[in-house]
Amino acid sequence: MNAIIIEDETTAVNSLKEVLRQNTVAPVDVIAEFDSIEECVAFFRTEKQPDIIFMDIHLADGLAFQIFEQVEINAPVIFTTAYDEYALQAFQVSSIDYLLKPVTVASLERALNKLKLFNPEERQAHIRQTNRMIRSRQPLKSLLIQLADKFYPLPVNEILYFYTANEKVTAYTSDGKKHPVDRTLDSLSEQLDERQFFRANRQFIISRKAIKDVDLWYGSRLSLNLILNAPERIIISKTKTPVFKKWILLSDE
Repeated sequence: MNAIIIEDETTAVNSLKEVLRQNTVAPVDVIAEFDSIEECVAFFRTEKQPDIIFMDIHLADGLAFQIFEQVEINAPVIFTTAYDEYALQAFQVSSIDYLLKPVTVASLERALNKLKLFNPEERQAHIRQTNRMIRSRQPLKSLLIQLADKFYPLPVNEILYFYTANEKVTAYTSDGKKHPVDRTLDSLSEQLDERQFFRANRQFIISRKAIKDVDLWYGSRLSLNLILNAPERIIISKTKTPVFKKWILLSDE
């Protein structure tokens, strides 16, 4: 079985390859490894697709879902993810296979056994369903915020940025209020509208309308200035700078 690994963390790639080597369901030959959307799109446009794809969601230049928007994926995909319960429920409902990091031999073998049981028609149905689900996914519109013994809805379009510290995520709105969010930044960045929100770094997700201006920073990086003061300086890495520049030029519509 030929496989491709799409993952931007070297340790995760090496760990997955070792688990693939140890599995007893079927021999798996990793024929290519990619860490960016750009590389994947170029490959799928010119090369024969593999028997199976192991795909992380967050890549060096954005969300892996963007690959499906640019090319047709004709191989079954098993997502490798560090997502929390909310995202895992979404994958389960859509019948998409996933492996929760760190990937174990047991979880990998369960996924491979599932795919092995598919007949050709079921295999193609699975592939079509994966493509259809990803392309039709709807951005998150509102969050349910719990504060003490009360709940209230918070429209996403009122949020200027999300910030995480000490394993707690907070949403900041233009009126200066802080709202505790019961989700991780990884989960939020997968569900938010990519045209309106950008994952700046490990601490921040920024709304387009929150950006006042941008400073050039040391080492070919960028520093964002917001219309509302942030708890710490927001730095865009050298790797993410080209992606941010493309994003900031996108239409709001």
